[in-house]
Amino acid sequence: MKPPGPWIIMLALFAALVRVEAREWTSADGKKTFEAVFSSVQGDRLVLTADSKPAAYPLAAFSASDQQFAKNAQAIADSAAKWGPQSFEFAHPAEDGSGWICRLALPAAPKAVGPRLFTGEAFFLATPEVHAHQKGQRMENQLLFGAGGRTYHPLQGAPSMVRAFALDAEGATTAWSAIMTASGGDPAKQAPNVVEPDVEIATRLGFGVVIGKGGLVAVDPGLVVKGFKSLAVHHDGKDHPAVVVRPKDKDGVDLKLPDIALITCGVPVEPARIGTKRIIEVGQNVFAISYELNAGKKGFYTRPAVTRGIVSRLGTDGTFQHDARLSPEHAGGYLVGEKGDVLGFFFQSQAAGRSSASKSSPGGSSSASALGTAVSTQAVAGLLEKMPGQTGLKSGSVTDDMEANGKALLASSVLVTATFEIIKPRKLPAPSVAGAGGAPLPAGWSLSKSGTRHNAKCRYYNPQNPCQASEGSACKICGG
Repeated sequence: MKPPGPWIIMLALFAALVRVEAREWTSADGKKTFEAVFSSVQGDRLVLTADSKPAAYPLAAFSASDQQFAKNAQAIADSAAKWGPQSFEFAHPAEDGSGWICRLALPAAPKAVGPRLFTGEAFFLATPEVHAHQKGQRMENQLLFGAGGRTYHPLQGAPSMVRAFALDAEGATTAWSAIMTASGGDPAKQAPNVVEPDVEIATRLGFGVVIGKGGLVAVDPGLVVKGFKSLAVHHDGKDHPAVVVRPKDKDGVDLKLPDIALITCGVPVEPARIGTKRIIEVGQNVFAISYELNAGKKGFYTRPAVTRGIVSRLGTDGTFQHDARLSPEHAGGYLVGEKGDVLGFFFQSQAAGRSSASKSSPGGSSSASALGTAVSTQAVAGLLEKMPGQTGLKSGSVTDDMEANGKALLASSVLVTATFEIIKPRKLPAPSVAGAGGAPLPAGWSLSKSGTRHNAKCRYYNPQNPCQASEGSACKICGG
């Protein structure tokens, strides 16, 4: 057997790079199947790649549908090679999660200075790994394999036809074949809708305690759930970008956290002096020192609210419960013993848009909760002792003046902001123009044997020979 050429090897390596999923291929008699990735058709030979090893087989050894699939894939691959590698930017995902709307990079002038502009043609990239990409991500020198067309519905402006591509010939052929099958020969359905999602940005505000070196901050786990878009610590009028920390011990083993998440940032704040050796006991008196977001939502009011209660229950996960009443409008705070020793801290993250209640005593709020949960400072101290580069919590001066304690603790407390994107489904308007019997008019283009391109309104339009808007030469009657 003739060894595969360099083009075949390149395709196989490219398939591995973009994580092409293997397709099931069937023998001509239908008795045998195996999984492999399409590489190319060379004359009467089909080159497939399995386990990263390309191998050539007689094309006639496969079922008729597989042979047609391979020929279509090769035609798509030839077109991609002729166009050459492209660079593009991910603009936004399609609403249904089937892929991304992307924009090509404009050709750079020979002596151009500065970054290239990614404001060229918009196209649809069909990919099963939608969540593996991010808005603004760029790909350089990638082959794009044609996968038909789509009707793109942007948030602003009228819908338009865009070309669809995939990152491999097999994926492009699969996507194109699925559309052809689903359309049942109906040209109007051969360019399915791709909808730009309506995205709402939501912001959550939370209370954070600086507990260690390097700007290590303990925050509400609800602030750093999967999918947040940005995370920052706001302090002294500045935003400090933050990253989530998943701590390990000196042996590299993940450490179990109490009911907190850890982030690091460059905020210039000394760790809180909240270490204590006093053992928490059920029934002991405690004071909840809580802080409310100020009117600008950029910090906390310096005068804390103080309520009294008792420890109700000790948890097994480094937390304990108390019945000191907490206003739901307060973002968090500390649980302090009668002599001023800090027993724990708590979180009550807020939505950025919610209105603040009266700044009166939280005990007078009818919506205040009767039971709260706090993270034990002893549990946090034990965690820090296991983290390389960190030390245990330092204890501070204690006093029975709870308002003074609250003001002192506020110096090591920070405001944490996290933003999220919320996808809001869009309902497409009904088509305003209809064909005979109320059916929608055909959409797309076709290519005649002479290489002339016709649009769907042309009398020479043939849905059996679909093409892209850039292929062939435009018809003089319809303008292509």
